[in-house]
Amino acid sequence: MAAEPSGQVGWGPLPSPPEPVYDSKDVENYLWEVTHDFMQDIAGERRGISWAATLFRLGKSHTLAASTEQAREADREQCSFADGPVMEALRTGEFVLISDLSRDWRWPGYSSAAAAHGVQSLLSAPIASEGGASAAINLYAQSPHTFTSDDLVRSRTYVRQVARALRVVVRVGERAEATAGIAVVQSSLVLVDLAVRSLMNEYGLTREGALVFLQTQVMHHELDLRDAALSVVAPTAGMAHPGQAAAATPQDLHDGVAGLQPAPAAELDHTSQGAAQAEAARKRRPRSTAGRKTA
Repeated sequence: MAAEPSGQVGWGPLPSPPEPVYDSKDVENYLWEVTHDFMQDIAGERRGISWAATLFRLGKSHTLAASTEQAREADREQCSFADGPVMEALRTGEFVLISDLSRDWRWPGYSSAAAAHGVQSLLSAPIASEGGASAAINLYAQSPHTFTSDDLVRSRTYVRQVARALRVVVRVGERAEATAGIAVVQSSLVLVDLAVRSLMNEYGLTREGALVFLQTQVMHHELDLRDAALSVVAPTAGMAHPGQAAAATPQDLHDGVAGLQPAPAAELDHTSQGAAQAEAARKRRPRSTAGRKTA
């Protein structure tokens, strides 16, 4: 997915890795199919039981699928609490059953919120974590004392089926994000290479000298390597973002280049040619104090 134009010349911001795997219809459809069979086994619809499957990852909850919109909202409500049945299930790895929310005082804040969604009893079933992610299946009932010991036995078999599927989902998701991360790194390396080539061609620097110059910009202007390279390739696009240090101006760049060693004669037709190019570039660029740090 291409980066959105930023209104600046040159490079726009690199995109953040999306989460297409977790939003996939295939995942939702699979959960629907497996859960449909389970709900038939326990006659869930007739007994007023709804369900929701939630993934917990990177400190956030993501409802993958739910039987009804009411169940989805009830699940979001539960996950909004720092503590509650589902969090207890994830911490302990054990099923958490609340037979009657009106009489359960372990999580009074959540109990009141759940009642507003028509939940009177619930069962939270944890799913084994995988790669820093964990998940849970929550069953919600509209009346107290709905869940039986037989429901618990059947739920364990069902959870094992869902766990196998979600492990695959998490692994695929991590692989997709790793690929996106590699793309970001590769894009940054391409930008640095362009900056190095630009410094070599325009100022007659060696490759090593160009890299030293970029490192100097990083230290002196509190930039990362990508932004320092961006200041060379597209100076008008290298402006500092809000909250960041000011980017180097064209004059700053020239001042920095002046302190570096020119390329050896063997690498240029004439040693003076590099100096002439640098001087010509200096004259072409207007002297500006914009973006400079004041003493």
